Amino acid sequence: LGQPRPARPPPPSSLRTSSSPPFLRPGEPAGNEWGTGAISNARFGGVRLSDVLRDAGVSQPAEAVRAGVQHVHFEGSDGCRVSVPAKKALDEAGDVLLAWEMNGEPLPRDHGYPLRVLVPGHVGVRQVKWLTEVQLAEEDAPGMWNRGLAYKVFGPSVTSVTEEEIAATPTMQEMPVQSMIAEPRPNAKLDAGCPVDVRGVAWSGGGRGIVRVDVSADGGASWHKATLAEGSEQPPGRAWAWTFWEAEVPVAEAEGATTIICKATDAAHNSQPESVAGIWNLRGLNNNSWHRVPVVAIGDGDDDEAASEPQAAAAPAPPARSNSRYGGAFESSEPPAPTSEPRYGGAFHK
Repeated sequence: LGQPRPARPPPPSSLRTSSSPPFLRPGEPAGNEWGTGAISNARFGGVRLSDVLRDAGVSQPAEAVRAGVQHVHFEGSDGCRVSVPAKKALDEAGDVLLAWEMNGEPLPRDHGYPLRVLVPGHVGVRQVKWLTEVQLAEEDAPGMWNRGLAYKVFGPSVTSVTEEEIAATPTMQEMPVQSMIAEPRPNAKLDAGCPVDVRGVAWSGGGRGIVRVDVSADGGASWHKATLAEGSEQPPGRAWAWTFWEAEVPVAEAEGATTIICKATDAAHNSQPESVAGIWNLRGLNNNSWHRVPVVAIGDGDDDEAASEPQAAAAPAPPARSNSRYGGAFESSEPPAPTSEPRYGGAFHK
């Protein structure tokens, strides 16, 4: 903890200007395609940052804000430096955690051992691993992860930007509502006109819980309300974990290719957009359009042929149910109970 460092200009690699050569083909974002592969859920233990700051003399978030603290910076041993709004970091209900435990065991090295920060409800880049420094500051963190292009979202028609436009655009913090289908798998062969079990997960940023998931097995011609399962009972404003959902829906009666679709609505009644067209951006960020899984509706005579054809494995394996609260662990058994420092009540979950 200490005074913020002098501001440093973002590295040249983080900036794209309108005078630069074109770096996009039409419709192609300048980023890596994650698909659904970046979605995961775990159970973390540690100490609340708000408790540590209180022990360091920051007794009330309002006092810190009145003293000019607007942001809290985090830096890891790899040089990654980011910041989040002070209100999120200082508020006990924000549940920002200095974590040393994951799923009841010490943090694996790849997940930030010996200490990382967890900023639930915010984009992954704010979850700094190998944490070495926490600072209270008036301004957001310098560098590419807050001030550079990396996590800036522009409009659908913008394909180049100036340094001034980058600087004037807020960086991503909370994320939008989203959902994914875990089962059935892409290109699965399903009986035409018969019901199919569809399973998946949904989540929204900022602790906003999921209030509804709608599912279609005929390309969006009709919709069916899913049943919300584990995770649906999380406290209002603190729904940090995903919510499992499941639905039984009828497959299209016509044989041939069709699409299973899901879309979620969160507690603020934000709903996923139908298409990426209106939210496309040059970095490919925040694409929370309806999740679609292509399947094939077959008749009785096609069963033998379908059974002999291998199915595509384009999607990750569906998340396994667990006995842990909110479906947090991927193993089927209950993870060990979290440890907690009496001084801080350190477990992130209750």
